[in-house]
Amino acid sequence: MGKSKVLLGTIISGLLLLAACGNEEKASEPEVKDEPKSKTEEAKAVSAKEETSSAEEKSTSESSEILNPNIAAETEGNVEVVYTNKEPKFTHDMNGFKVSVDEYQIVKVTDMNEDSTIPFDDQIDGYVVSTKVTIENGTSKPMYYNNIHKIQLSNDLDYIPSDWKTFVPEDQQINKIKKNKDEISLFEAGEKVTGLMTFTLTNAEFDQLKTVKPKYIIEGDLADNDQFKNSNPQQSPAYDFIYSTEQGAQTASQPKFYQDRLTTDNMADKKMIFEKSGINETKQIDDVKVTLEGVQYAEVIPTAANVERFKNFGDSGVVALTVKLKIDNQSDAPVSIWNIGSKLRIDENRGTAFAEGMAEPQDPQEIAAGQQGEKLHVFLFNKDEFEIFKKFDLEFGPFYGTDGKALFKGRTAAFTLPR
Repeated sequence: MGKSKVLLGTIISGLLLLAACGNEEKASEPEVKDEPKSKTEEAKAVSAKEETSSAEEKSTSESSEILNPNIAAETEGNVEVVYTNKEPKFTHDMNGFKVSVDEYQIVKVTDMNEDSTIPFDDQIDGYVVSTKVTIENGTSKPMYYNNIHKIQLSNDLDYIPSDWKTFVPEDQQINKIKKNKDEISLFEAGEKVTGLMTFTLTNAEFDQLKTVKPKYIIEGDLADNDQFKNSNPQQSPAYDFIYSTEQGAQTASQPKFYQDRLTTDNMADKKMIFEKSGINETKQIDDVKVTLEGVQYAEVIPTAANVERFKNFGDSGVVALTVKLKIDNQSDAPVSIWNIGSKLRIDENRGTAFAEGMAEPQDPQEIAAGQQGEKLHVFLFNKDEFEIFKKFDLEFGPFYGTDGKALFKGRTAAFTLPR
């Protein structure tokens, strides 16, 4: 694999890694000292800060206004608003079929009746998240969609599932207020419907939010038939799930990392080493355009639930390089983007690294003819070895067909990555 002993540890470690992913955070910039401000400028700055603070309070507030009064009615418990986000901006656009979370609210319920305790592990106290969801079929034909959302905790297998019915009044249950009442997952062409969904959390599960970086993910299959043949299973970006004003402020100050699985699956926290966006360098592979859009280098700090995944990288730590590329498929057939045979040449002839497929997004797996899509490549290194590397050259490709043979005569595209 590698051409030197220096890289050998990195390659072996990558092969032994059961699953990994990740990146994000911005490189530190030189400190710039501000010139003294006039009193007028200071007044404007204070005013702007107050306006921003006021706007934040309106969109994410401690308001006592209840989004879902049915919770109190059904549980007969005491309901206290914990957090309200009036503009979460969680969206998932599947080629014109759009799902959005327009608002959500977290409430704490205490002293509920015994009939309501099952979702809370038979405890009389717990938490309920209510989400206001809009589904719009902007396509020209009826579509089948099973509307599943989740709040992800420590990893992709640890999450709180959504519920379309529990504590939701009938006149706001999406499956019952949409046009077609007989087909539970059918949305007519042009139909738009808004209703509520809920998540129930025990006290322990709510406390767990504080130990991870919870994500809100819109998923569910989409198809034009009730058998869901050739369905589109891709999920939305993993949005930060804000559960308190303080945590929201902390999250807003963090860099925006690319959506590799290190980030989306909460495998690791990241500390940005360096990033560069807007590169926009394009190369051609037959009828497919490949554009290098950006790179992010980040130190990887495994989360508690994922430490074992990274144990073979040694004590010096792990660094992830995530490369963001845009694929424009102008050929007459779909191209697969999950099995691309890319390589990273290190310092001309020091060695070769291969992408960590388990750290890369699983969906979509292909890009249809005439369509564009994103590909994230992830490369992992031992931190001490990474620090001596000077130059990275990405050899992107070749693409492979369903028969395992290289497409476009095995052509590749070469990019020198900012380092």
